[in-house]
Amino acid sequence: MRLIFLLAFFLSFAGESLSLEPLTALDDGFSLPAAGSLEEASLIFPGSESFIGGPYALLGYTAPFGMEDLAVSTFIAGVRAGKAGISLSWNGSGGDLYGDEQEKLGVSYPLLKCLSIGARLSRSAMRIRGFGGASALSGDAGMVFHPAEEIFLAVSWENATGAKLGESKEPLDGRTRAAASWNLPGAVTLVASLTKVRRFDPSFSGGCVMKIWDSLTVGVLGANAPNRMEFLGSLLVKGLKFSYRGSYQGDLGFSHGFSVGWSGGNGKFFTSAP
Repeated sequence: MRLIFLLAFFLSFAGESLSLEPLTALDDGFSLPAAGSLEEASLIFPGSESFIGGPYALLGYTAPFGMEDLAVSTFIAGVRAGKAGISLSWNGSGGDLYGDEQEKLGVSYPLLKCLSIGARLSRSAMRIRGFGGASALSGDAGMVFHPAEEIFLAVSWENATGAKLGESKEPLDGRTRAAASWNLPGAVTLVASLTKVRRFDPSFSGGCVMKIWDSLTVGVLGANAPNRMEFLGSLLVKGLKFSYRGSYQGDLGFSHGFSVGWSGGNGKFFTSAP
């Protein structure tokens, strides 16, 4: 996706029209509201913070297709403030030729015990050697519905305010997402998501996550546009969650990513907003 984006970016720049699709180290089908993955979900789905049982922090890194010049680093931290949830994140990538970064400040609030809404203020910026840079402020919105202990449903809308990058007439290429998870008996969770980027076809992913032991979780899913397989392996040790996040995409090969997360609740989350 990032290789396609970079090509599209340079082509659009040449036509005096800027666009930007910020990516994160957690852009995979496992980062959605579900039991045990609410930390990751809070980066992508506003409203998730209200369901997390304590303070948390997560750091992620990925190098798409082994290309260090495209490596992405991501950090997010959050805390509960009464019924509300607050999060702060930073994401950055690039090398000598190109770079982009994004900061987000998010707030979520439970309208009902099973329904939380969220909003975020985002700053996105990019630079290209020899061309300069540009930045923009935008707003994101989202909602998480938790009708039963086993089920999460969520939607998110990046750049809901239609912000434009610098003096460009093109809005940021924010993504619209929908996701669902269902925790089945036997420690298996089914996950599915649909993502639409303004400049690309919708991408669907679906698969499962299985809890092998209390401290070990593995997952696999398939996705299209582009066609790929994604893999997850997480180990929980004394409140720290170490994860491998990989994907395989045809001729482009493997991408390898890693994350480490901390939860003040020792990895235990509220199953519904208060």
